[in-house]
Amino acid sequence: MLKLVFEESEHLTKEKKLELVRVTGLDMEQVSSWFNRKRARKRARESKGDLEHINAELKQSLQACQEREAKLRKELQESKRKEAEIESENQNLQRRLAIAEGDLQLHPLIRFINGYS
Repeated sequence: MLKLVFEESEHLTKEKKLELVRVTGLDMEQVSSWFNRKRARKRARESKGDLEHINAELKQSLQACQEREAKLRKELQESKRKEAEIESENQNLQRRLAIAEGDLQLHPLIRFINGYS
């Protein structure tokens, strides 16, 4: 009987409480306590469901963040590899430029020497 009344309404009116006392043979305190415990258990179940839902959302968010982090780490590695290649190429070009500039500085000297030969 208590369950049926609870399904209709979670809160008792004074009249409904008196009727339940009469029908069940329980006293007022027992009826009130039963409804209080039933509401508390219902809130706990709802709260647990909410927490489970939040937990699932957080797990999905964590998964997405971990995937994004892995992608960014891969991009960073690729960028570092390309940077190393470009740095190596720059050093090679600087050596070649130094050689070419050295040749240009020697060219007038070579002409001068050849002019005296």
